Amino acid sequence: MTINIVQKYNGRSLYSMKKLREVAAHIASLRGQYENMVIVVGNMGQSTGDLIAMAKEAGQDIPKRELEVLLAAGEQQSASLLAIALNDMGVEAESLMGCKREIVAHPYFADEYANVKEIDTERVQEVIGAGKVAVVAGFQGIDETKDIIDLGRGGSDITAVGIAAHFGWECEFYTTAECMYTADPQMYPEARPIKAITYEEMMEMTNLGADKVETRAVELAKKYNVKLFLGKSLEKDKSKGTYIVNKEMIVNENLVVEDMPVTGMGIQDEISIFTLRNVPSDGKAVAECFRILGDLGINVDMISQQMAADGTCTVSFSCDDKQGNTLEAELAKQDEFKDIVIDRVSDLAMISLVGVGMATHSGVSGKVFQILAENGIRYYHITTSEISISVTVAMDQKLKAAIALCRAFHL
Repeated sequence: MTINIVQKYNGRSLYSMKKLREVAAHIASLRGQYENMVIVVGNMGQSTGDLIAMAKEAGQDIPKRELEVLLAAGEQQSASLLAIALNDMGVEAESLMGCKREIVAHPYFADEYANVKEIDTERVQEVIGAGKVAVVAGFQGIDETKDIIDLGRGGSDITAVGIAAHFGWECEFYTTAECMYTADPQMYPEARPIKAITYEEMMEMTNLGADKVETRAVELAKKYNVKLFLGKSLEKDKSKGTYIVNKEMIVNENLVVEDMPVTGMGIQDEISIFTLRNVPSDGKAVAECFRILGDLGINVDMISQQMAADGTCTVSFSCDDKQGNTLEAELAKQDEFKDIVIDRVSDLAMISLVGVGMATHSGVSGKVFQILAENGIRYYHITTSEISISVTVAMDQKLKAAIALCRAFHL
């Protein structure tokens, strides 16, 4: 059977020339296992920050187009250097850029991100057809005017999954972490490795603070049923990593040992909760508030609305503290909100429990309330979905609450 693979190495795996050559040697050692290999790379370490700093030295008014072109240089540098190293080790390789025959995508602008509309892998096919390793600069694509555009945060993940989806191959992500854990091991040393996690759980955990794979990349993998693997760079033993797949594959390949209602925990720091009181129930003020949120590019969570006896309503939602400062200043300028009471509680942490098992295990919410009460932890807002439950607590209570919940749910 022909075995093909797409591997993506993040910038921390390529932090220096020494690390880059170690990755090249690792890829070279694996070359005999695969008929075709596509390697997608991020930028080398802190090069994005360095490029932005250089742009600011060049001029304070930086055109968006020029910034896109400049930032693309980070991944292009990684791709070219890795291809050079591979060739030096006797492995034929060729670097490919997003600006070369639209290898990565035709994206369009949507808020701060570019969304991939299609993938053109013709050039990749030419390179691997010639028996070479294709080393692709991630993060970048082409817009309708043929200009370089970046795919936003985690864009290299999207590049890798897009190519894997096109060819019907598996996709592996390599970072400095061995795997996904049930919780952050630095916060909770007893956290357990996760052998397998569903696409839905991974998207939920990433949205709720677990920063391992970009959410849009997982969504793309789910859509095209791309089997994902997350592991530590240079580690050959895949039993130490985490597979991100559909639930049926987890069952069929026996990737889990026990059926648990909660798979893992995500935490977001520095959260604000806004509560708008005395809001007319005609919906106009609520619509205006969320229009402002959209215009400011503020992502909100934990939205709730309650009707009062006097015919008004109360609306609550959460966002991060920095965005909350911007929103608070903007709402103060709007005449529509002069008779509306706006309360804000800041410096909160949102702790989220995630697991597809919640759909079939009752009592998870009740247990969360019980644990918080037993430990004297006040919560400010709580929200649930079919596979998650999130609660906000004061930042100085975060560690106590997280550890108590981890122990209660055996994470």
